[in-house]
Amino acid sequence: MDESDTVGPSVAAPDTGAKPPGPIAAATAVFAVAVLVCLYYGWWPSRFGSMRWADPLLAAAGALVLLAAAGVLWMIRTLYLLGRDRRWSWWVLPVPLTVLAAGLMVILAPRTTFDEMRPEFERVARELVAGPDTVRSDFEIGRFDIAYARADSGGAVYFVEAGGLGLDTSSGWAYSPNGRPAGFDDFSATHLAGPWYEFTAVWRT
Repeated sequence: MDESDTVGPSVAAPDTGAKPPGPIAAATAVFAVAVLVCLYYGWWPSRFGSMRWADPLLAAAGALVLLAAAGVLWMIRTLYLLGRDRRWSWWVLPVPLTVLAAGLMVILAPRTTFDEMRPEFERVARELVAGPDTVRSDFEIGRFDIAYARADSGGAVYFVEAGGLGLDTSSGWAYSPNGRPAGFDDFSATHLAGPWYEFTAVWRT
């Protein structure tokens, strides 16, 4: 009997080459970058609206974790693919191109600044100084979420930004047409322009 008659069909050797980053890394990076871009530009549900569960800090933390995971996956697979196997795949490009596109967008299309929204801040400040209500809580001015704005007896109005610098520190802007604001707690202020100051205040314990 011929030896070839007793041997079964040949089995192809498994492909041991490195896999390219692939669609999972690309989709994860696109999703994470999209969330971060929306947060950066203020295209995110307000802390004070009907979608309060969409907390910006938690969303940013989750997006950064996803982006880091996609980056690690992309780096490992790309190094094996290009460095060890010396092969090329178009799947290498989506992750870095996504990050590059977001970076260019941030550079070429800066987000709204406080100076651009200052007329709206001033309108609210004048309303609070005129009374009868001297405090307004949980509202938005453009992309800025304001925890509260309060007028004092000296004609100054303090806008405290939501999600500030920490549990014991407040930050925001002060409207003070009569000079440097007296402030509250351990208060420090930097003059911006006209009657406006940027401040931080550390609560006294």
